[in-house]
Amino acid sequence: MADILGKDEIDALLGATEDGEKPAPGIMNYDFKHPARVNKSQLRTLENLHDNLARLLSSRLSRAMRAVVDVDTAFVDQTTYAEFIMSLSNPAMSYQFTMGPTQGQAIFDIAMPVTFALVDRAMGGKGSSQGVNARVVTPVEIGEVNSVVKGIIEDIEATWEPILRVEISDIELETNPEFMQITAPSEIVILLAFEVNSTNASGLISLCYPFFTLESILPRLSTGGYVQMDRDEAEVLRRNRLRLGKTPLGASVEVGRGQVTLEEARRLQVGDVVKLDTHRDDPAVLFIGNQPKYRVLPFAEQDGRMAVKIAGEIAPQDEEVYRR
Repeated sequence: MADILGKDEIDALLGATEDGEKPAPGIMNYDFKHPARVNKSQLRTLENLHDNLARLLSSRLSRAMRAVVDVDTAFVDQTTYAEFIMSLSNPAMSYQFTMGPTQGQAIFDIAMPVTFALVDRAMGGKGSSQGVNARVVTPVEIGEVNSVVKGIIEDIEATWEPILRVEISDIELETNPEFMQITAPSEIVILLAFEVNSTNASGLISLCYPFFTLESILPRLSTGGYVQMDRDEAEVLRRNRLRLGKTPLGASVEVGRGQVTLEEARRLQVGDVVKLDTHRDDPAVLFIGNQPKYRVLPFAEQDGRMAVKIAGEIAPQDEEVYRR
């Protein structure tokens, strides 16, 4: 039979804990308001997984703001749903959505300073939220932000790709956080916050996963399971590349190009000579599918067939110049 502690011994243990001293061996502090439903290892994996989301957000917002935007993971925490809702501003720019295949819901919130900075840049401003009072966004402003959020939702799906294929649906905007009731107020949620910093604005982007949304995924968030899934994903990609490697693609060469007026085109007849803008020594352009990929030098082989020699690769940023 286990020893039963007396009242004095219990009071001594409680007193030591309240005074900040380490409890006796076998005694652990437990916060009943914020019970740890996800262990530290799973939280670390979740944070590592969403570090990629921070990089994707940085790229996405930089394109939208046409300026450098830094996004870093601020913190990952377990809290109650009620405390998360209380931390949001009112009005807010919060999107609730459903995550397949778990069919659980989650919330994505953009702080109002970041929202107004996006709107200001879209309207031709410098991307600043300074001097803008807290207010409900207009339908026109919502449309501008939604165009960015559509890409962010795709980034969230890509973030989960190493673990499982996630499809997000039923996306709804809510400007009053109190109207978002995706779980019970006392339910534990996993909160990830991303700090956004640009030249003229800064704020947080928050991502909230209720525990029941992640419950079926938690075994995959263990370190070993995550590594195994990552290896499995790499093997699938390798096999797909091998299969796609035998797929035939059309190749065509554009030897030259030029411009004629509509009237000149109407008058063209068999035997007419059309002067092009390109010179005879200029490299031709090799198209793979419909994409310009290489500059080439055409020549004729002994059997009469045409061939090309690759002279250089066309950089991705220059493809638009050669596009048909």
